[in-house]
Amino acid sequence: MANTVQPIIKELFRDGELPGESRAFAWRLIRRRGRPFLLLPCARTSTRISLELYSAQRRRAKIWRALLPLLLDSPAAMIFQRLSLSVGQHSELMHFLSEQSGVPFGELSVPAIKFGGTEVQKSRLVLLICDRTNRPLKVIKLGLDAAGREATDREAQLLASLPVNTLGCIRLTGRLTTARCSAFATDFFAGASPDDDAGMEVLFHSWINPGPAVALETLDTWRELETNVAGAAPANWPVLRSALAGKRVQSTLYHGDFAPWNIRAVNSQNLQAFDWERGNLRGIPGWDWFHFVVQTSILARRQSVERVAAEVEELLQSPRFEKYAAATGISSIVQPLLLAYLLHHRWVVTPREGSRQVEELFGLLAARWQLLPAGQKQTTGPSGAKAGLAATPAGFWADARRQLHSAWLQLGNVFWEPTLTAASRPPLTDYLKSAWPLILLCSAWLAAVANVQYFYATHLMLLPVYAIPCLLAAWKMNRRWGTLFAGAAAGLGPLVGMIKDPASHPADVVCWNALMRLMVLQLCVFLTDRIHRQKNFFGQLGAWRRRPADFGSNWAVVLVSSLCFGLIAWGDFFTGPRVTFLPLYLFPAILITLFLNLTWGTLVALVGALVASTDEYTSKYNADAVEVFGWNLPMRFLTLFLVILLLDRLRQDNVLFTTLKSNGNPPGGTHD
Repeated sequence: MANTVQPIIKELFRDGELPGESRAFAWRLIRRRGRPFLLLPCARTSTRISLELYSAQRRRAKIWRALLPLLLDSPAAMIFQRLSLSVGQHSELMHFLSEQSGVPFGELSVPAIKFGGTEVQKSRLVLLICDRTNRPLKVIKLGLDAAGREATDREAQLLASLPVNTLGCIRLTGRLTTARCSAFATDFFAGASPDDDAGMEVLFHSWINPGPAVALETLDTWRELETNVAGAAPANWPVLRSALAGKRVQSTLYHGDFAPWNIRAVNSQNLQAFDWERGNLRGIPGWDWFHFVVQTSILARRQSVERVAAEVEELLQSPRFEKYAAATGISSIVQPLLLAYLLHHRWVVTPREGSRQVEELFGLLAARWQLLPAGQKQTTGPSGAKAGLAATPAGFWADARRQLHSAWLQLGNVFWEPTLTAASRPPLTDYLKSAWPLILLCSAWLAAVANVQYFYATHLMLLPVYAIPCLLAAWKMNRRWGTLFAGAAAGLGPLVGMIKDPASHPADVVCWNALMRLMVLQLCVFLTDRIHRQKNFFGQLGAWRRRPADFGSNWAVVLVSSLCFGLIAWGDFFTGPRVTFLPLYLFPAILITLFLNLTWGTLVALVGALVASTDEYTSKYNADAVEVFGWNLPMRFLTLFLVILLLDRLRQDNVLFTTLKSNGNPPGGTHD
């Protein structure tokens, strides 16, 4: 591979063999997936600086990027191929580099080089050059063959046409055209790739073109889509075209590949975008924002299709995006417009990675948003199972592993939240001014319940009563306030018991019981907050959709849940009634609710409450065993039922728990 790279670099820096001063350049060749990726200068002081060309996104890539300087500065550098080259002062490229950096030929540092494209012979190169103090100064982009030169010239022309002093729009600082390459230079911007879309609403609002709204059909990007999708003929295209036909929108600057690896966040309000190869001065609003969320989820974070869909829906319901949609005139067509973007990315851009996920995402969202072709019905199956996996014949153990893997994914989805859409969270102290009556009410409620427990109900379970201010704070303020009250309520009950009867409440039991109570209360707060953030919650509250219990497809989950329940019940009887195991009964109840339905989950919760109360009754722990049993049984059941009820409500409306069943063809078209 190095033998292939060497002639290209030699030709790039060729000076016509004219007499004059020459410099010796040396690099280490870094490959990725067997192809040339980076040429890093051998000088030790340049390695970390040169890696500014590489914007690592995945966790493994970030670790490798951090370790690479250490490897190159050690004897292990010998595993990387060394490339050496003598460069003359008459090289046109070296003259351009010297002109852009302001450094004489004799003092120029060795530029780092990054390979682009799918093959070395058809690649575009990106060079990083530094100033006299070895600080990154300029980025040079070169096209080598006919296709690369054409793409470079097109990008340079677009950059020259971008509006001046507009956020995110980098400027040309120079052009070079020779017989061997076409190149342009831009400033280098320090900073990191953004982790979420914080501040992007400012950038996207500044990209809205002035003037009257235009019909979608008049935009080049739309015509590209229509031409390519017509040939691919996905079934959903007529539905989308009908939904978007004649719609007028405010055109915007369009980057075309607005993803973290092409963005530098100088600060939260200063984002600079580069690699405008697919850009357009009159683009479709929203598509760059959609691209950032979808491509970051699929390519950088490797999320499941359900989680990508959850990121998308989080973006669409965010106030920041809703304001942008109103400004660009797309508020009523956001969903079909996003599906049109997915088709454009699949059939026009035709990415090397992520095509399958884009197709599955298209099918999932089209079904969820009821933008399906006439006669096609939405079918859903267990979340977490890969498309077509449930229909594939498998052995006994393979089927069990599949079910348990799906159970693990669903449990993960319960506690997973979208993070790509930035949300501004006001400080906790802000609520002291605006919501102090509610805070005072919740605090007084906890104090009153603690007093009732101390004087009248030492042995009675009051956890559901303690939960009321926690849920109220989470619903009316935010999760952080709910968590604060959950922490106070979790510790308050065991602490009151210890003060009233220290002999029966040693410190270790108090700490354990407080932790168990915190688990239940925090889970209630978490689910309440998640449900509260869903759109039209109260409107859908009465739309109860009972799921039939499918024991045949979930027998392994039922078996594991039963075994867990038995172990928890044994531990409960073994430790006695002073040590609460109530939150542990939630684990089998949650699994049964997720994979069967709420009815069966309720039955598990009822049996769990009955087991815990029976243990308390038979141990003669309380003098008034019958009265305590009659109160604590419904309270324990109410506590468990509250959690699985909230969970079922979340599962019913959240895209994380929806997966299309495979019918043999990928949604939105066919594979290449």
